[in-house]
Amino acid sequence: MHRLCALGAIAVALVGLLGCGAATLSRSATPSTPTPSPTATPGPDTQTVSVLATGVGSYALAAIPVAILRNDASAHAAEAVVVHFVTRRSGGGRLGELDSVPVNIVAGEMLAVSADCTDVCNNAVATDATVTVGMWVTSHGAAPTGGPGSYTCGTCRGGHGYGEVSSTVAASGLGSGAAVATFAVCKNVAGGIVGAGNTQLVWPGGDSLAVTIPVVVNDRPAACEVGASTGW
Repeated sequence: MHRLCALGAIAVALVGLLGCGAATLSRSATPSTPTPSPTATPGPDTQTVSVLATGVGSYALAAIPVAILRNDASAHAAEAVVVHFVTRRSGGGRLGELDSVPVNIVAGEMLAVSADCTDVCNNAVATDATVTVGMWVTSHGAAPTGGPGSYTCGTCRGGHGYGEVSSTVAASGLGSGAAVATFAVCKNVAGGIVGAGNTQLVWPGGDSLAVTIPVVVNDRPAACEVGASTGW
């Protein structure tokens, strides 16, 4: 009798623990897989080359129009950039016109590009400048850079004359035998353009090269700057 009562008590206790409903199984939460973030798409770029300033240096029959250019892009280089110059006499009358050599300008770079004009640009005092870009690229070859130049006078007097600008052009990675166009622009104390010049050379190798560029000026300059470009 006592043994049956004990079994009954155990059965009642089990029923109280399990309850009358169906058993519910607990499951551990499955970790969620994060959604991959989309790859960022590069924003639009400003693929333009601006003409920041123009001027003409002249002496005797020589006139050298110059335009200071800036590549407005942040991620694209401008390849085969050509400046078309139309020179003007005092009063605005049209004189000779000509194109610069093609140059390459990396993103954000400024470069003063000039061209030699003799006879047909005689007595030019100003120039118009329009720019064409051959191609926009995101990868390119070596990009030579210049810097401040030292002016040495040739005529050594006030007014129109000639001289030379010396500086150093750096071009890390540029192979020997590459053609390089170098440019000089000279300004007065107010920052106005008073002269320019250019020359072309063959790169001898190495990371830098001392260069001397002949210039014609309208007056003795306060400062000169040198830039350079090479083909890609």
